[in-house]
Amino acid sequence: MNMAGEKVRCHPTVIVENTARTFISIVVVLIFLGAWIDLSALPGILALSPVVLLLFYYRQWKRTTIRFNETDVVVERDTLFQMKKTLPYAKMASVNVNRDISNRLFGTSKVLININSGTSAMAPEAVLTFRQDVAERIRSEMSQRLYDHEISPDEEETIESLAMFTPVDVIIHGLFSVSTYQTILGSVFLAYSVFELYLSTVVGVEAGAGAMISLLMFVGIQIMPSVSLILRYYNYKVYRRGDTIYLQHGLIRTYRTAFSVSRINAVRVKSTLSARLLGRSCIEAEVVGLVSEDGESSRPVLCLLKDDATQQRILRELVPEFVYERDPDRQPEGAKRVLLIRAVFASLVLAAAMLIPSLYVFREGAALTGSVGIAGAVVPFVLPLGTALAILAIIYAAHVSYRVTEFDAGEDLFTFVNGAVDRETVVMNYDKVQMVWIAEGPVARVFGVSRGSVYMLSSTGGSSVTSGYFPESALDRINEIVMNRITGGRYDYRLNSI
Repeated sequence: MNMAGEKVRCHPTVIVENTARTFISIVVVLIFLGAWIDLSALPGILALSPVVLLLFYYRQWKRTTIRFNETDVVVERDTLFQMKKTLPYAKMASVNVNRDISNRLFGTSKVLININSGTSAMAPEAVLTFRQDVAERIRSEMSQRLYDHEISPDEEETIESLAMFTPVDVIIHGLFSVSTYQTILGSVFLAYSVFELYLSTVVGVEAGAGAMISLLMFVGIQIMPSVSLILRYYNYKVYRRGDTIYLQHGLIRTYRTAFSVSRINAVRVKSTLSARLLGRSCIEAEVVGLVSEDGESSRPVLCLLKDDATQQRILRELVPEFVYERDPDRQPEGAKRVLLIRAVFASLVLAAAMLIPSLYVFREGAALTGSVGIAGAVVPFVLPLGTALAILAIIYAAHVSYRVTEFDAGEDLFTFVNGAVDRETVVMNYDKVQMVWIAEGPVARVFGVSRGSVYMLSSTGGSSVTSGYFPESALDRINEIVMNRITGGRYDYRLNSI
């Protein structure tokens, strides 16, 4: 890479990639349009499209240049619709390297440049494709400018992770980091599918399309997210050099990500119900500007699901800036009453919603009584019993939420702890707070409690964290401390500069 300002182009394989991607989109659109319009000219369109697209993207590639200057990167396109992007190194949040299947076939890599701003939080400012060794060299040299140190690709391979993450750890993370609510919903679809298949195979009742649809819903809600997480975080590695955190992971698509600790707005320690039963939790961070070229955005995972002792060690070694001695406040008695009223209302809504399905299952099951023995006698009561258990779970969850929810306002950091089922401890920096909303509902107002929502920039664009129910005066302390830091000169404006 020439950093002296010489104009370069992306690898020519981007012509093929863009052409194939756009052609597939055209085919999908034509398939949907085929139900409403006459597509007799479809063969001609499909034959001509690749040629037109190839010429279009060739011209676009030919007239698109990149310059790596001393202070910025300039991406310029001189076509009918001209474009010029100037990306200063001082404003960059991260420079990452991703490799998907097409990159592996062509021996290339994508360099993703992200700016620390709200407008670029959901998409990289630039996605540049180069030969793999060139892309790695670009990232290494730009890291020198961004983070004041340089790590070569060979050195990255030899650096040890802060903890050992085996394939078993990756599989456990994929299976048990999926939201409990998502798991319950998927299980409901699976149970309905099994019920339909039972009626079909045992009783002889013809199963409708609902069984297959429910099974597909289960796969989409439960299985596919778990498989996606396993593929995404395979070969996971995390370490820190100076003030820079490095992440590497991926089986089919590989990710190499680096960002400065100063770009972290908040740190989340998360655990689903199943993960807590295993004594495990994971760590995520809120960082602006960490997305892939297809707009895939997520919070960077600083630690996969590991035992709590390992997680706490990684937290102290990786982000000590977000570790402090907490003295949390519990929710007052008024919060218990608000949560109980909410639980009762949710239970009534659930009971009303399940009334008709329960009657249907009872009628169908009653018709089977005597023909299939004990199973036929049990089926009519499955859904009502499930509804009753769900209501008990809602009320119990309200009790747990009251017991575990915490709020702590420290000197430089503050913390929200939430989650009756899926637990989440969020440690935030006062200097990253953009806005705090304090809201009182009609019921909460009666009992003298409020909820606070803290807004900040994150890797998913705008992000908010909501507290439990506390006195308004307690939540107002966040605004007071932020304003005191500004007026007292302790507020670091650089943490929120764009």
